[in-house]
Amino acid sequence: MKTLLLIRHAKSDWSREGLSDFNRPIGERGIKDTLQQAKALLRQGCRPEAILSSPAIRAWQTAHLIAQVVSLPHEWVRPVNAFYGEDIEAIYEAIRSLSDKLGTVALVGHNPVWSEIATRWRGTAVEMATAEIVGFSWEGEWRAIPSTGLKFLFHLQRTD
Repeated sequence: MKTLLLIRHAKSDWSREGLSDFNRPIGERGIKDTLQQAKALLRQGCRPEAILSSPAIRAWQTAHLIAQVVSLPHEWVRPVNAFYGEDIEAIYEAIRSLSDKLGTVALVGHNPVWSEIATRWRGTAVEMATAEIVGFSWEGEWRAIPSTGLKFLFHLQRTD
């Protein structure tokens, strides 16, 4: 069985003027939310063996905080440039390229694409707020990920 975790990046810090969208870091609330969500993920019995992340600073920081909490070596966090855009096919390409030795993989990225793909896979509307995690699974290989109808496992929503 393969388990795929969609993780929306944590809340970013808007206090520093002049930063581009790409270079915005996560803020204090984002750090707190990410740490709580990563611990909730472990309580679900789910520990990613690899993380693919948008290289945007807020996503990259989110991915590395999760790796730290789940004791995943940081070299197993890999950037996927296409995750910063809105290309759903690029997400599928990244998934299809994964080694079948991996059972659980997390993808860290951005809305609106993350909510769109979660909705497609679940078959009902899913709106992902910052730092939220949605888990799916299916029987098969990474290269054969179905485009719809994955088994919905959970939606870890933030507790504000």
